[in-house]
Amino acid sequence: MIGISWRREQGLADPLLKRILEEAGLDNVPQWNKEDDVRTAAHDRWMELAEERDGPINPEQQIIDDPATVTQRVFAKAKELGADLVGCTEIRPIMVDLDFDMPHKNVIGIVVKEDYANVLRGSLAIEAETFHVYVEVARIATELAAYVRELGYPAWAHHNGITQIQAIPTLYHCGIGELGRHGSLINPDIAANFRPSFVTTDLPLEFDQPLEFGVQDYCEKCNLCRNNCPGDAIATDHIVTEGIKRWRIDMEKCYPFSRLHDAYCHICVDVCPYVHKENGDTEKRQIYKAYMKQRKEDGYRSPNRL
Repeated sequence: MIGISWRREQGLADPLLKRILEEAGLDNVPQWNKEDDVRTAAHDRWMELAEERDGPINPEQQIIDDPATVTQRVFAKAKELGADLVGCTEIRPIMVDLDFDMPHKNVIGIVVKEDYANVLRGSLAIEAETFHVYVEVARIATELAAYVRELGYPAWAHHNGITQIQAIPTLYHCGIGELGRHGSLINPDIAANFRPSFVTTDLPLEFDQPLEFGVQDYCEKCNLCRNNCPGDAIATDHIVTEGIKRWRIDMEKCYPFSRLHDAYCHICVDVCPYVHKENGDTEKRQIYKAYMKQRKEDGYRSPNRL
């Protein structure tokens, strides 16, 4: 299957980021120059795991008479490895990078949640948690792909070290959540405070369906992420892609705060009330209230605290 979705280049290969850096008189992203750069350690681990994304397939392929049962087994294995949420769907062209010929039919979406309490510990704690979780989901995808190959079916792991899978449309069709105004997927239990990885495979699976529980209607009225974004980068109006309503992020407005500022920016996700709204988590509600009090004290459009 040939992919149709354009992928923004990462790091200094991104021409927009490169231009913004040049205009600011910088030769690198400030967040990447810190002595305690957890990003570097995470990057090194992703690249190590990338070498294990594929491997030998067990020649004694298991015959799958009941896709529902094998799906349950794979999901149970993913959760045993540390996944918080798992879903699967048939691969569509919009889920695959532009012009890449994906040899597999199906995809498994894997999610690990972030510790929301870090919002009260400052941007360095949020950043460290983010990269820790990115490493975890990369490990889980790598080990889950190996598990599927042991069943006798081809499987690739997709994560920050190497991927041809587009996260948002894939997670949506895997039933992980509904698209929010801030451009991320919102899950009723863990909101958008998570990081994903994927396994593509030809293993027969019973597919999930998109999850809709009223997020987009709420986002039309809420605007907390838009009103708190330091760069005013979150759209007022939505667009529709393949029948799915979504809001676009203006990266030129986002980058000065998400890339050029010293503090790691996670604000649009962290001010989303769905971290406690749907699940009724009283502890997260208290953390949310304390964080929003900080936002009010600092000024709603201020960057995160270091």
